[in-house]
Amino acid sequence: MQMGFGFNYLKGISKNLDFVSSLDGSSTDYLFKNGTYNGSNQFLLDINAGMNLKLLGDNHTIVPYLSAGAGFSLYQGKTGLYIPVGAGLQFNLFNEAFVFTNIQYRRALSAAVNDHFQYNIGIGTSIGKKKAVKPVEKPVLPIKVTQADTTPVIAKIAVKNIVVTVTDEQTGLPLAAVDVIITGADGKTEAITDTGGHAILNDVKAADYTLSGSLSGISTNIISVAKNSFDVSGPEIRVSITHNDPRFTLSGIVSNKSSNKPEGDVTVEINNLSQNNGINVQSQATDGTFSVQLAAGSDFTVAGKKAGYISNIEKVSTKGLNRSTTLYVKLALGIEQALPDKTISLSNIYYDTGSSKIRSDASSDLEKLIKFLKDNPGITIEIDSHTDSRGNAASNLKLSQARAQEVVNYLQKNGIGKTRLIPKGFGATRLVNGCKVGVKCTDAQHEQNRRTEFKVLNN
Repeated sequence: MQMGFGFNYLKGISKNLDFVSSLDGSSTDYLFKNGTYNGSNQFLLDINAGMNLKLLGDNHTIVPYLSAGAGFSLYQGKTGLYIPVGAGLQFNLFNEAFVFTNIQYRRALSAAVNDHFQYNIGIGTSIGKKKAVKPVEKPVLPIKVTQADTTPVIAKIAVKNIVVTVTDEQTGLPLAAVDVIITGADGKTEAITDTGGHAILNDVKAADYTLSGSLSGISTNIISVAKNSFDVSGPEIRVSITHNDPRFTLSGIVSNKSSNKPEGDVTVEINNLSQNNGINVQSQATDGTFSVQLAAGSDFTVAGKKAGYISNIEKVSTKGLNRSTTLYVKLALGIEQALPDKTISLSNIYYDTGSSKIRSDASSDLEKLIKFLKDNPGITIEIDSHTDSRGNAASNLKLSQARAQEVVNYLQKNGIGKTRLIPKGFGATRLVNGCKVGVKCTDAQHEQNRRTEFKVLNN
């Protein structure tokens, strides 16, 4: 094995194919095919040309390639041809600097050349520059002079809808019926939130604004809407504000017990029994709904007031409720129109068997009757009392009259004038079920017949 040196020239043909030629020289004691040596180091000249097939593009740091071609050698006046085939690695360094390594097997084609391997390693770089592309000159067109447009340019002012979402600060729930106000240099614009807590302020011109809301006398936080907020794409700007009211919200609906439909324009009276105060609100004419704030840790009664109507009296409590998890207290309030000669049952007034005494645990309907009579001072009513079928008929008739009178006495003690109350006893003559004499019934069925009713005689 002898050392030598050489020069290679590479020319790119395509992305993966290079033409390569080389001129190599070395001082060697060449071995001929017949096994003889020259006997001393003599100059060997190799010239070859071929192609390098690159397996990767030059944009990779290491590029493997295959090589093949044809070669000519000259040694001691003897010439010969050979075919070199091999493989190598091209290392791309920087600024078109390369390192090449290669191994070839050279197959002899004539007697003066022996088969042998050839190894080389070398460095390379570009020996020319890319030809600059001459820019195409565009023809200069004559300039056509036209009269200047003197129409004044009017700046377009951005206009967007502002969508406001209002939520309860403690629970995160959306709040309806919040009065939302946006204030700017040109004045105020208002909107009311829907059941989803959303309000839309339409066609707001780009400017600096402050935005806030109010519900049940409590204001929301105040935010700023800057003029540059109108630079966003789309037709609307979305903002959020929060409301923090430590009270609970009683959300109710008044319904007509006869028609099972919402009843509007009813005055709803809410009395705080714990703090001895109260407030009135009006049910909506369209859907009978109402809303009012309730103090924490209190008991309440809720009743309706409308001319000619008798209302249930409901109980509500905020005791034991956690404001951070509970915002709404729901309530359905039933009222019924008391038309002349229409019988209305006071279903919660019961009596013990054979007694005219009203049971203390079953007289809540008397409270709503008292309220009805006070709310309608011009009305006179008839109190009708009934017994079950057990016992003597004459005794039952007497007992029922005594029971009706007991109701009158109770109402008088609570401020209702005697002349507005007419007691009547009917004994067992108007049973509400089939529990007549001789029919076996349960105590609960007999109790249904021991009842008190009233009807309006005039209004």
